Amino acid sequence: MPTPTPRVSVRTRRVALACLAVVTFSLVIAASIVSYQRRQPQVQRINYSQLYSLAEAGGAAALQIEGETMTVTRADGSLVEATVTGQSPQNDVIQLFRKNNVPIEFRPLQPGVLVSVMNWGLPILTLGLIALVAWRIYASLSGRGSFELTDHNGQQTVGFNDVAGVDEAKGELTETIEFLRSPAKFSRLGGRVPRGILLYGPPGTGKTLLARAAAKEAGVAFLAASGSSFQEKFAGLGAARVRHLFAKGRKLSPCIIFIDEIDALGRQRGRGGDSASADQDQTLNQLLVEMDGFDQSSAVVVIASTNRPDILDKALTRPGRFDREIAVDLADVNGREAILNVHARNLKLEEGLDLQWIARGTPGFSGAELANLMNEAAIAATRDDASAVGRKHIEIARDRILMGAERQGFMMDEDERYATAVHEAGHVAVGLAVENGDPIHKVSILPRGRALGVTQSLPERDRFMKKREYLEDQIALLLGGRAAEQILLSTMTAGASNDIERAVEIARKMVSEFGMSRLGPIHLGQSDQPISQNLLDRIEEATNELINAQLTRACAVVTAEKESIGRLVELLMERDTLDADEIASCFSNSPYVRAA
Repeated sequence: MPTPTPRVSVRTRRVALACLAVVTFSLVIAASIVSYQRRQPQVQRINYSQLYSLAEAGGAAALQIEGETMTVTRADGSLVEATVTGQSPQNDVIQLFRKNNVPIEFRPLQPGVLVSVMNWGLPILTLGLIALVAWRIYASLSGRGSFELTDHNGQQTVGFNDVAGVDEAKGELTETIEFLRSPAKFSRLGGRVPRGILLYGPPGTGKTLLARAAAKEAGVAFLAASGSSFQEKFAGLGAARVRHLFAKGRKLSPCIIFIDEIDALGRQRGRGGDSASADQDQTLNQLLVEMDGFDQSSAVVVIASTNRPDILDKALTRPGRFDREIAVDLADVNGREAILNVHARNLKLEEGLDLQWIARGTPGFSGAELANLMNEAAIAATRDDASAVGRKHIEIARDRILMGAERQGFMMDEDERYATAVHEAGHVAVGLAVENGDPIHKVSILPRGRALGVTQSLPERDRFMKKREYLEDQIALLLGGRAAEQILLSTMTAGASNDIERAVEIARKMVSEFGMSRLGPIHLGQSDQPISQNLLDRIEEATNELINAQLTRACAVVTAEKESIGRLVELLMERDTLDADEIASCFSNSPYVRAA
């Protein structure tokens, strides 16, 4: 398949033409200066004594005086030049030339070539700069300025075959593509075509990719803009740019107008009384008018994407503007395998490398994160001088993404390494003991990212609904490191701060959002309604009860598993990083811990 020629933007062409004009102008000036200097007769420089002798000898035909420069024309036509400063020396030389009847000519002082060029060039350059500034101001005030539209004219390189893991969203877009291909088919029975499609979901799930693929499948023009592109320091420019965008869309009809991160443009109105909020509301009002102004036969479809559909103005998301709202969620295990197949097309993989295995080990990964995983694995294989990407490189890439990069130059003393090993061993012991947690995959005391050690657990399946028991086990797992510090080290370290923060966050959500406490079904959320201090105190009390109960549970596990934890700490001090099989060997004789 031939590689498509990249399209050069209008701005790039303008900048290139401007640079070419400047270079051409400079070369013309340089050539003119060189040509002018070559046309000038050759002049020999002499000093004052030689000039005085020449004046006494009487061999001069003419004398020209220009300021402090005296040019003498000899009888044979050659020119000599001398610089004489001071009025008295000049008069002495002039008197000698007069005695010999040499014609003397006084000329006004002429500027040099460089001065002449500057005298002519500076006004021209100034006028050019003024014209450029005026043009930029005019372009901004006319609604364009730095706001660019990307018109690909149906030449997208990404199609539905390159988008995987979002089959439901692709199915929703199919009817829109059919309309753009044959609009008369839908208008025949009097049906109204969808005027807008809103794609929402977590970052990296492929919303922008879906819009570009839809443009290719439909074979129509594609106008792309970002929500922040409509904001400018001049009031009223946002509305003008919206009008310009939709006017161009109608000219290119049928086409797709794609607005990325529309929440920057479509936030709820009336949030403040300042001028910036008023201008943003005006821009949104213009967008509402444009989206509801298409006639029934206009083949222009608006596709927008956002990560925050909850903050969009209700008038924007109503039917008639955005008729369809399509959720683009994280893919399940089969979707992740399909995504991996797409990103592995251009990679050389080892025979027997199972993409299903990679998909099972990456729950919660978005399409962008899976693409990054395969790219990091390819980089690791290249660094290892391997002939293909193998399982080992996938493991390295996944560890780098989940646990952070190893800090090779970071050195810890033995006491700190031992304390870190005990802390991580506490996480492992509790993680193996709980019934509803995820299996422990790896533990390391090598510093990664901002952590001195990491315990990694990999879910066996995708969890779309988290039970109370699972959340309690997660809190216990997070507090296992602190429990090991208290029982085995008889102290506490600051390394547990992030664990405590995450545990408290889970516990507070269980109390104030999920209704999983003795307080019953209460929900604070993001409500603007006033909340009594008594209720807030009861929520904090219930949160602390959950935390302390799980800490006590973790301490009981650590107390019962001192011997197994000791073996794990000893092995960690020796090898730094252990996998699931090595961890299981340390807890093989423990009836308290469930099978790893």
